[in-house]
Amino acid sequence: MTGIVTDKTGEGLPGATVIAVHTPTNTQYVAPTNSDGRFNIQGMRVGGPYTVRITFVGYQDVTRENLFLTLGQSFRLDVNLSETSTQLGEVVVAGKRNSLINSDQQGSVTAVQREQIERLPSITRSLNDFTRLTPQANGNSIGGGNNRQNNFTVDGSDFNNNFGIGGNLPAGGSPLSLDAIDQLVVSVTPYDVRQAGFIGAAINAVTRSGTNDFSGSAYSYYRNESFIGDKVGNERVPIQDSRFYQYGFRLGGPIIKDKLFFFANAEIEENRTPGQNRTVSSPENPFGQGNNNVVRPKGQELDDISKYLSERFGYSTGGYSGYDFLSPRTKYLARIDWNINSRNRFNVRYSQTEGKSPSFPSGSSSPLVNFPFGAGRNDLNALPFRNAGYFQESNFYSAARIELDPRLEHDQHAAGYLHQAERPAQLY
Repeated sequence: MTGIVTDKTGEGLPGATVIAVHTPTNTQYVAPTNSDGRFNIQGMRVGGPYTVRITFVGYQDVTRENLFLTLGQSFRLDVNLSETSTQLGEVVVAGKRNSLINSDQQGSVTAVQREQIERLPSITRSLNDFTRLTPQANGNSIGGGNNRQNNFTVDGSDFNNNFGIGGNLPAGGSPLSLDAIDQLVVSVTPYDVRQAGFIGAAINAVTRSGTNDFSGSAYSYYRNESFIGDKVGNERVPIQDSRFYQYGFRLGGPIIKDKLFFFANAEIEENRTPGQNRTVSSPENPFGQGNNNVVRPKGQELDDISKYLSERFGYSTGGYSGYDFLSPRTKYLARIDWNINSRNRFNVRYSQTEGKSPSFPSGSSSPLVNFPFGAGRNDLNALPFRNAGYFQESNFYSAARIELDPRLEHDQHAAGYLHQAERPAQLY
C-alpha cells in the first residue's frame, strides 16, 4: 500500500502516521510519511477488508474502511487532512478501482480473486483452469510462448515442472487443492527486474491463512461415464465404465487471537478408468477375424500360467482382462502465521502431493530381441497380466518460510516481500 498524505493546500505532511489493520486477523501495519508526505507499507496480507487510519497532530483523523489488496499490485491511497479547527460536513464518495489501469503494474496483469475461484467451473480443479482467464492465454500457453517457459510460484516457492515430462505443473498438473488457494496473478510480460530466470509469463499464487474466526468446509466431487455424451446424430457411441471421486476439507482459525493463526487442507482423489479391454480368443470369438480386441492367447493357457506362478513362486499375476486402472492422489497443506509484534511477521507453509498412474507393460525392448509372430509384448499375440504393469509416481513436496520486518527493504519475490537470507526452500 502506497500513497501521499497532504494538507488543505496540497503540500505533503511529513511525520503523519498511517495505520492499516487487516480486519479478519487484527494484524496492524504502521508506517510514517517521509519528508514529501509519502508512505509505503510492504509485505501486507492480500485480500481484506482493511481499515486504514491516518493521524497527524493538529489535524483531524481520517479513516478508510473496506479496502482490499490484490496480489502483485500496489494499492494507492492518497488522503487530504483537514485542520481540527475546520469543521466540515460529511462527504461520501463511492467509486470502483479499475485494476487494469494502474501505473504501478509491470506489464499486463490478470488477477484472479478467491470469489472467482469459487464461482467459475473447473473440471480438473487445477490452477491451469484459471490462468485461461488471461486474455493472452491459449490453454497453458500465455502470450504465444511454450507453457514450460512460464514461472509458476506459490508463496514464493518454485512450483515448476523442472523434469519436463507431462504438463507444465508438477504432480500430474495439480500440486495443490484449489480450496487452499487465496489469490492468483498472471503477469504476461513481467518488467520487474526482480523477477528473473525465465522467459515466459510469471504466475504467482498465495495460499489461504487463518483468521480470528474459525472457518472450514467439507466437499466432494463425483463423475462417471453418465456425464459423457454417447450420441452423435442418430448413432449411439459405446461409453466405457469410468469413475472419479474427490473429497476433502479445509479448516482455519486462531490459535491465539490476533497473534497466531493456522490453516489446514487435505484432499483425496481416486480416478478409475478402463484398463484392459482386449479379450482372449475362444471358439465363439476366434483370433484373426478382424476384431482388434481379440488376442491370440486362450483363456486356459493364461489360467495355467497364472496357477503355475502362484504355486511355484508364490507370485500373484492378477487378472488378464476386464480390469480397471486406479489412479490415487492425496494432497495436504498446512500453514502457520505468527504476528510476533507490531514490526515483525513470520509464517511457514508445508505442502505435499503424492499420486501414481498405472500403465501397461513397457513396449520397449533390446534390438537383439525378436518377438515371434508380432512387434512386441503389447501386440495382439500377447495379453499381459494385471500385475505385469507398473506405476509412474507423481510426488511433490514443498516448504516455504517468510520472516518479515516492514521497516526494512526487502527483495520482492512471487507472492510478497521475502528477506534475501530467508528464501523458501524447495524440497524433493
